Amino acid sequence: MLTSPPPRTTSQAKTTSVIATISVLFFLSGFTALLYQVAWQRMLGLFSGSDVRSVTIIIASYLAGLGLGNLIGGWYSDRFSNRQCVRIYGACNLGIAAFAVLSRFLFYDWLFLRWRYLAESSILMLIIVFFSLLIPTSLMGLSLPLLSKAVSRHAKESASRIGLLYGVNTLGSGIGTFLSGWYIIGTIGYEKTVYFGAAISALVGAIALICAERFTNQNYSRETQDTNLLEHQSSFFKQWCWLVFLSGFSAISLEIIWFRVLDIALQSNAYTYAHLLTFILISNAFGSLIGAKAIKFIKQPKKAFLLIQGMVAAYAAISIWAIGSYWQDYPDLRADIGYINPSNLSFAVFFKYLVVPIVMMVIPNLLLGFYFPLVQKAVQVHDDRIGRRVGLILIANILGNTAGSLLTGLVLLQYLGTANSLRLLVILGLGFVIAIRPNWKKARFTTTLAVILVATIVFLPNNHRLWAALHGVKPGTYFIVAEDSTGVAAIAEEKGKGKLFASGQVQANFPYLHLHALLGTVPALLHPHPRQIMIIGLGSGGTPHTLGANPLTEQVQVVELMGAELPVLQKYAQTPIGKPLKALFQDPRYQFVVGDGRRELTLADRKFDIIEADAIQPWRSRAGMLYSQEFFQEVRSHLADGGMFVEWDVGRAAEQTFRNVFPYVTRVKLSKDLSVLFGGDRPVIFDKNSLLTKLKNPEVISFLNQAEVNLEALRRDIQAAQVQMYSHAQNGQPQAVNTDLFPRAEYYLNHSQNNQK
Repeated sequence: MLTSPPPRTTSQAKTTSVIATISVLFFLSGFTALLYQVAWQRMLGLFSGSDVRSVTIIIASYLAGLGLGNLIGGWYSDRFSNRQCVRIYGACNLGIAAFAVLSRFLFYDWLFLRWRYLAESSILMLIIVFFSLLIPTSLMGLSLPLLSKAVSRHAKESASRIGLLYGVNTLGSGIGTFLSGWYIIGTIGYEKTVYFGAAISALVGAIALICAERFTNQNYSRETQDTNLLEHQSSFFKQWCWLVFLSGFSAISLEIIWFRVLDIALQSNAYTYAHLLTFILISNAFGSLIGAKAIKFIKQPKKAFLLIQGMVAAYAAISIWAIGSYWQDYPDLRADIGYINPSNLSFAVFFKYLVVPIVMMVIPNLLLGFYFPLVQKAVQVHDDRIGRRVGLILIANILGNTAGSLLTGLVLLQYLGTANSLRLLVILGLGFVIAIRPNWKKARFTTTLAVILVATIVFLPNNHRLWAALHGVKPGTYFIVAEDSTGVAAIAEEKGKGKLFASGQVQANFPYLHLHALLGTVPALLHPHPRQIMIIGLGSGGTPHTLGANPLTEQVQVVELMGAELPVLQKYAQTPIGKPLKALFQDPRYQFVVGDGRRELTLADRKFDIIEADAIQPWRSRAGMLYSQEFFQEVRSHLADGGMFVEWDVGRAAEQTFRNVFPYVTRVKLSKDLSVLFGGDRPVIFDKNSLLTKLKNPEVISFLNQAEVNLEALRRDIQAAQVQMYSHAQNGQPQAVNTDLFPRAEYYLNHSQNNQK
């Protein structure tokens, strides 16, 4: 006979209602946390630069602040009543909201516009970034230890509830990342995105303060425990902290590798980072939510934890190699420029943006999320230490994350490359499995996993083979690759032509493309005395090389964000097809700088006759920093008397912003696929006869012959060039479309009409 379950008591119903309310609030806290991270990372990136070193410093500082909040929250939460914990959580959100409202002034108006020269020192930059993020990140870090104590006054029930809280918060982060990356930022810009987050944080804070009255105001006394037992449990807890630290190190290292591999595979744009992070966070969230329900069935948490680490390492390495092999067999899947056309969504787009991230990242991140409530089940044994242990476990994980981001991002990838860094993480995974100390004959699953890990360590391909596969290059094809902390650059040859890849994107061909010869030669000869030149972007070397065609030029400073391009080009210079590069690198007038071009320009102590941005397509991630009104203003302030800025015309938004800043603009259509913008404080006269005369100069001819430039094609295109001239006086000053805090062209799916030529 079926019987109905016993009715819930009033106390149980109230507890369920309270936990549900707190879960919704904590979901919104997670949602806003990622809004802030994405927006603040961009604002601080203008101050610190967008190179890998600077981005790593910002992320590490963000994590360090969260860790400090975890530590403080864990230490003090056990001293407060349920009601006090929720009140403090509410106050923290009000504090975060207040900081968010002021953050534009702090990060952009103050740090970037007034104190940007302080970023010259990496150590000083680290200190400034850390302290500028300290207040909001610490307040965020306080939240989980406080709420864990608020909803779990007894250790027995705490693991599942803490897992639930962690899961809903991470789920909020994932959804916040997805919506901010694909819609919010592209629609309203970074500044308004922060204000939107501030409104949500203020709402969460106010509701939390009101809801706090539903919690008891009882302080729980400390338990008395046997001294020997406490010492044993303390040692046991320290072991868990070390395990979680190593797991955090491994998890963030894998995340860095996933992003590097998928950056190559997807040929990323402005939407890619948030899209991929969404998979990681939502998978993590569901893993934690599943773990919160499943932990009651797990009798050996430590063994399960160690097995998870081994499985994650094995799966990550094998899946990356499997996808690389598939890419090599079907190279057409990556035969695009990373541009998503919403009116023509091909199978390749769905495969790259859905199938590949799901296969590579979902399973390992489900497992990584699953272990959080598992750890809580193992360590939560005292009612009066719930918050402290949550905080210490979180800070152990964050310290591992911070160490992993710094060591893997700046050291391992620099000296070992992706393949060997991945191999090192598999070795760490094997160490986790060995730590189980199983009976290898009886523990079949554990033994099988260990064998798979050993085989992966032995047979995982080296860096050259891995990147050849991920670039879709067939075995036996000429292929060279260089990798460092800044990225991956490679050159492949096919049918007697070389092709340069930077982060998986095809940048140029060898011999130099004719359009690059036009971009360099024309401005070099158009300016009457271009003694000092700066160019942002090395690429294949074609534009910087031909930019030195004028015999009057004394120095050409070439700034390249991706340091890996230099060694791969220098190596290719020794080949017959790459021979012009040899002349480039032997020319004493050229100075090559690896770094963020905008920051190098900002910090430059001199002015230039020509500044050129041979930049990336405007829809690429962070491209907006080189197409904004503020960047053009910075360029203008660094032009010498009679100087000019040169940039290829990439679309309506960039051109209109260009014309907003420069009083005089000349637009020259040099070929079917290339129009160039020249801007300055004086009219830039495109004198065809003068250019053609200079092309007869023996020194110019000799120089361009070394670069293997087609002189006849140059003369023909100059003669046929179509010229349009604009000025503020005659045509008015158009409204700027792209700004630092609202790069509309970068988020082209939200503003497609602004990118049409």
